[in-house]
Amino acid sequence: MCGIFALIETSSIKPTDDNREQVFQKYKSTIESATSKLLHRGPDSNGNNLIIDPNFDKSILMIHTRLKITGDNTSQPLVNKNNTLFLIINGEIFNWRSLEKELDYKCTKSDCEIIFPLYERYKQNIPEMLKKLQGQFSFFLYDIETKHILIARDPIGVTPLYIGYKYNSNSNSSNNIITRFVVSSELKCLTMVDPNSVDPNSSLVNPNSSLVNPNSSLVNPNSSLVDNIKVFYPRSYLYTSLDSPFNPETPVNYYNFYEMFSDRNSIINPIINPILNPIQQHNIIMQNVREKMIQSVRTRLRDVIDYDLDFGVLLSGGLDSSLITSLVVSIADEMGYTKKIKTFSIGVDATVPDLVAARTVAEYLNTEHHEYNFTVDEGINNLENVIWYAESYDCTTIRASTPMYLLTKRIKQDYPNLKVLFSGELSDELLCYLYGANAPSEQDFQIETINLVSNVHSFDCLRANKMCMANSIEVRVPFADIDYVNYILGLHPKWKTFGKTSDNHIEKQILRDSFVGFLPKSILYRKKEQFSDGVSSLNDNKNNWIHCLKQYCESKYSDLEFNNLKNHYVYNRPTTKEHLLYRTIFCKLFNNTSYKNTSEFTVKMWEPKWSESKDPSGRVQNYWIPN
Repeated sequence: MCGIFALIETSSIKPTDDNREQVFQKYKSTIESATSKLLHRGPDSNGNNLIIDPNFDKSILMIHTRLKITGDNTSQPLVNKNNTLFLIINGEIFNWRSLEKELDYKCTKSDCEIIFPLYERYKQNIPEMLKKLQGQFSFFLYDIETKHILIARDPIGVTPLYIGYKYNSNSNSSNNIITRFVVSSELKCLTMVDPNSVDPNSSLVNPNSSLVNPNSSLVNPNSSLVDNIKVFYPRSYLYTSLDSPFNPETPVNYYNFYEMFSDRNSIINPIINPILNPIQQHNIIMQNVREKMIQSVRTRLRDVIDYDLDFGVLLSGGLDSSLITSLVVSIADEMGYTKKIKTFSIGVDATVPDLVAARTVAEYLNTEHHEYNFTVDEGINNLENVIWYAESYDCTTIRASTPMYLLTKRIKQDYPNLKVLFSGELSDELLCYLYGANAPSEQDFQIETINLVSNVHSFDCLRANKMCMANSIEVRVPFADIDYVNYILGLHPKWKTFGKTSDNHIEKQILRDSFVGFLPKSILYRKKEQFSDGVSSLNDNKNNWIHCLKQYCESKYSDLEFNNLKNHYVYNRPTTKEHLLYRTIFCKLFNNTSYKNTSEFTVKMWEPKWSESKDPSGRVQNYWIPN
């Protein structure tokens, strides 16, 4: 994976032979600042391209930082053979080989190069083009002949993407004209100080900042590169002309899980042949689940093996990460890989549930296993770094991101050449969290799984991608394979529900039953334990990450201070002191004067449904029991 940044603005200087240096100097600070903020996403190389057509009133700046996985050493932006298409992309296209055959094209620089011939063939039908791609991606493409841009993001949102714009301050409010439009993998590239509006006499740098990036200084009012900032949603694209005045249309969906899987008629009747008896139907479903997951892992593992990359698996000891580990081990062996697979786990001490379970899995699969410990103080001291990289103030995201950030940091320190980690995100969303046991009906359960999958880009996928990329490691998520996602969402909910009114005895039973023999039974049927819970002790509050974190947050504010400060916020108003602390740090980093930019609106808050408690911890759910 990589980091991308694109800026489009009305040209203020027309390039001539005499002023080329002046034109470059105008963008030099932007290039340096954006590149520095993206380097953790792509430390291997970086490139940029400034396109200013003297006969066109728009300037286009494209910046890319690369974490090299496949291909040659060519830096992006990638340019097609006719020098008419320019591309920056963050992600991997896993089916590029089959697309090469279909399009009669040979990729010589990168797997992502396949987007060029795909665009040429399908630019009159962009949804069809995007549905051809199997992978995790977000990209920006500029067609210099038609003066069109194409921005797109994969159906799940494994890779992050933000857009923002700034209006002409002199324009009539009823007819706003966008003078600057920015796209980036990182929110911080949109909230960074606009280098062309800095008062040289003002103090923009906080000398006492504890941030890992010295460029992450506090933002002065109205000084962000852009003011209106949004998440560019998964399953969507923007294909628009840059003709003046530039007012891009709303991004268009090319995939919609609600339309595909929430219709009541398709849910009431099982998709499996009704002539078959329940046991036969169950066996067919298990076979399909197994085959699709195996294919997903094989697809994501192939180039890692082919290019002999150093890689590993994040192994928490839960069902999902353990299953991914088992498949990676067996499929790598089939591919002729002779080294032991590296697995990595973290916990507050050696006795916490996740580390005990992970140890069992590692021994069973004979992996090269590495355990790491962290202290509660270490986690608390890194909250600001975690929020800087996560670009979120959601409670469960920060709780889980902290140990994950510390884990990937240790992995990178011990294995600096490691490039890829496999992880088990999205399985919970597809088959619901523990609160799904309280779903009022099968229909409600089905709709909630669609909600979870449709929003996972704001939570678990955001955490996995950003905490791995914080330490320059690509994460691969086999459960996000679109064929697998479609199959699970398309199953009748009777195969997925659990709880008192369901025939299934445990959450995710269909997944567990599909892989009997791949893991020890104690792991295959281990009760769900959320990552931020499982790193903690069950009985000792001193070694319980969430308990100590809550205590720390309680100590930061009196009740009077909390009640006063929480009212400073209208959107996502904090309901606990923990929420308030995360929000305060977020605003300090990205928007220290509220609503001068809209970065706060890019964050969603995760809460369990059908639950008496709104705390996101799985251990407070009535369906949870200790393993």
